[in-house]
Amino acid sequence: MVAEPNLEQDTRREARRGPSRARVALRLCALFLVSGALFPLALTTRLAYALGARRRAIAWSAAVQALWARASLAAAGIALEVEGEVPPGAHLVCANHQSYVDVLVLAAGLPGRFVAMREIAGWPLLGWLAKSSGTIFVDRERQRDLLVVGPRLVETLAAGVSVLFFPEGKSGSGESLQPLRTPLFEAAVRAGVPCLPVAVRYSTPGIPWSTAWTVAWWGGMDLPRHIFRLLALPRIVARVSVAGPALCGADRKELAAAVACNLASAAPAVSLAPEPPDNPWSPEWRAAHADDGR
Repeated sequence: MVAEPNLEQDTRREARRGPSRARVALRLCALFLVSGALFPLALTTRLAYALGARRRAIAWSAAVQALWARASLAAAGIALEVEGEVPPGAHLVCANHQSYVDVLVLAAGLPGRFVAMREIAGWPLLGWLAKSSGTIFVDRERQRDLLVVGPRLVETLAAGVSVLFFPEGKSGSGESLQPLRTPLFEAAVRAGVPCLPVAVRYSTPGIPWSTAWTVAWWGGMDLPRHIFRLLALPRIVARVSVAGPALCGADRKELAAAVACNLASAAPAVSLAPEPPDNPWSPEWRAAHADDGR
C-alpha cells in the first residue's frame, strides 16, 4: 500500500529549508569575509617571525588567531561561554575533541598556538589560517616530527603563549573520552611544561537532537554536508571549562592518565539519542563505516 502524500508536512518542510539555506549562505559569506580580512594580519606575523622578532610574532599570531576565532564563531551563530578561572602563565592546554568547531572554540576561549595533524593544513579557511598563524603541524606516524615539537613548545611558552592540542588525536561523538595519545605528553615532561585540562561542551537551544549528530564530527561523516547542516542550526552554545589545576609529571603515561581523569569528569558523556529524523548518518551507516573515524 502506497502512503498518501502529506502536503501539509511537505509544505512545512520546504518552509524550513528556505530559511536554513539562506542562513547557511549568509554565514558562509561572513566566514569568508572574516578570514579574508584577517589573513593579511596573520601573514604579517609570519613575516615578523621570519625576520627574527620571534617572541613578538608568536604572541601577535595568537592574538590574531583569537580575533579570527571569535569573529568566526559570531559569523557561524555560535555563542561562547568560558567557565572557571584560567591560571596565569602559559600552559600546554589539553582539550577533549568532538568537532572541527573545537579549534575555533579553544582559540577564542584560551588563545594560544595549536599543535595539529598535518592534514589540517590542506583544509579550506581553517588550514589557511592555521598555517599563517604558526600552527605546529605534526605527522603522528613519524617519530621525527614528534622530536621537533619539544623545542617549539619551549619557544612558544617562553613567549608567554600557551600551546593548544587535542590528545585524543581525532574527534569523537562525545559518548566517552577516547584514549589519549601520549607522545606529545613526553615533550611536555621533557620541557617541564604544566598541562591544563580543558573541557569543551555544546548545546543547541531550541533543537531537541543530540549534539553527537548536530555538532560532533566523527565516524566518517563527510565534511561538506556536516558543515552545511551545522551552519543551518539556529544557534549553538559552546562552553569551555577549566577541568582542574595545571598538572606536571615525570612520566608521560601517568600525566596523560591524570589529564584524562579530569577531562572525563568535566565533560559529561553525550547520549546519541534523540537522533534527527533526517539523519544522513544512521546507526547502520555508522556501523558500516566504523573504521573510517576521524
